[in-house]
Amino acid sequence: MKTVLSFFLILCIFFSLFPAALSEGKNDDTPADWNVRIVVPESATAVLQGNEYYLYAQQEGSIPYVMLKTYRADDAAAFLGEFTAFMQEQYPDLKIISDVHSVSFGEKNCFEIDYSYQISGYDVCDRRIVLVTDGMAYLFTSKEISELGMTVGSMLDDVVANCKFVSDADAGRDLGLSDGYLYCEENGMPRYWLDFSRIVDDNLVLHYWSKSGETAFSESCCVLDLSSAEVTENGLLIRQVHSLRGDDRTGRFGNLTLRFYLDAAVMMAEQNGETPEGDSEDQILTGNYVMVPVGVAADPGEKRSHIRPLGDGPYQPEELTKWARIYCFRKTGSFLPEAEITDHQDDMYTVILYDSANPGDRQAGSVRYTVDAYGEGRDDMTGETVSLMR
Repeated sequence: MKTVLSFFLILCIFFSLFPAALSEGKNDDTPADWNVRIVVPESATAVLQGNEYYLYAQQEGSIPYVMLKTYRADDAAAFLGEFTAFMQEQYPDLKIISDVHSVSFGEKNCFEIDYSYQISGYDVCDRRIVLVTDGMAYLFTSKEISELGMTVGSMLDDVVANCKFVSDADAGRDLGLSDGYLYCEENGMPRYWLDFSRIVDDNLVLHYWSKSGETAFSESCCVLDLSSAEVTENGLLIRQVHSLRGDDRTGRFGNLTLRFYLDAAVMMAEQNGETPEGDSEDQILTGNYVMVPVGVAADPGEKRSHIRPLGDGPYQPEELTKWARIYCFRKTGSFLPEAEITDHQDDMYTVILYDSANPGDRQAGSVRYTVDAYGEGRDDMTGETVSLMR
């Protein structure tokens, strides 16, 4: 299942050390598009860097790490022979510590070769394990410097042993690579939403909400031009921003960078303070915003989309509470930060939302939803059917 993250990353040109003789895999840049699901160790930091997927064991961006990359190949041993010739060109002092040999991880039959070479005077241990299936070579790598204590332990073996190959329909599920990413304030108020469902002509829509009353908010959008974006060591640098009408808003930003991880995205924004006269100043404020993956669904009967959970339930009470707030916000434009939930012990729940600024008026100003564990039910105040997650 092709994710939009892959879509916009491949719009950019990535520097690669690999020669043309080693034909790289699909023109996609995520494990989801390679139809492989990776179990990330708790101690590791998972990062997509170009079309390489890293699991950093200690410090992000440096050895030691485990890496995955794909190529087109049908014969694992022949592939590693080609790969060794390439490595000898890159590292004149390359030593083959262990020549090509077969290894097994459960039912996975692989081939391994181990190298060593020096970087800054230190010996690097470079293990390569390749698994070939359906014309694709999955090259798993670990790099360590033992004398500095920079080791990955059993991480490489564990990653190969625990990875799963899935169908196109299932490849992107539960990976955190989703239809969008959402940042909420501490009270749960949605603030910034990267909407991957609205990519048109290499543009990505960023929604944001500005306060327009005591509890009311207005929604605005800007368009991030992906065709002019640049991949840097800090992430995807957005060089051009404009409104939905096409008005240039680039000058408002000293920096707008997106960085994507397996289970999150970070938006790093720096305002220039050049907000045009008459526009709201409460736009995309300077800061680093950690955004969580969300799904995107179409509003019934409307030509717009809205955020929804990644999974299909059943949901825990705290999840029902969170999405009840967002559902109410989407429907009314007002955000009610306070919430209570009652478990009726029959797989039904009642969520009450109200404004903390008027606690004495809770009943008069509240919203009440009675729903099942999937968020399906009714609005107790109006009698209307509600579907919190759809």
